[in-house]
Amino acid sequence: MLLLVALGIVFFVHCEHRPYYFYNNKRVAKQCRLDPLCPFKQDALQDLSDCWGYEKNCDPGKRFSYPVCTKADSAWARSLEAAQELFWKQADFGYVKERLSELQTLCKATKPGDSSLRCSSHTRFCKATNLYLDLREPRRGHERYKEDFIQQGEIGGRCRLNKPALAAEGEHKSPLQSWYAELQTYTSWTLIP
Repeated sequence: MLLLVALGIVFFVHCEHRPYYFYNNKRVAKQCRLDPLCPFKQDALQDLSDCWGYEKNCDPGKRFSYPVCTKADSAWARSLEAAQELFWKQADFGYVKERLSELQTLCKATKPGDSSLRCSSHTRFCKATNLYLDLREPRRGHERYKEDFIQQGEIGGRCRLNKPALAAEGEHKSPLQSWYAELQTYTSWTLIP
């Protein structure tokens, strides 16, 4: 593992993962190329074509890995190739790729520094920026999965919320399957100066 400091952020990247990191962070790769003290010029920056597999322009031959099957069960796949592809789409970076392709903006920032909320279908995966989350008075109980843990006014952001689109994502509301229970009370604070 190596400590990286990029754009003022400190984080760790395993040495084997550096090429994949730089593929997805072109600004950091450029900054490293321009920095005479950057230690990655001889290895990770040499070939920036290695990718995880979920990226839009990822060459299938350059992705991190691909499942290898030695036998195909005809009940769920007709061939080894179909079994490998099915596994990749359901349990590997292909799953990530499909979720990313489903992303829709539920709360749109109107100016730089504002909040945003983007989620895949049924809020199974979400990305938020500048999220407000008030956990000062958590409601704890004996329930294993509390669906009303976050109340109105305890989660939100400064963005333009598409309430109907957010409400439509609650169809699969379920613990460990969706973020809808946590996001159903998301509030837009567009009037905050």
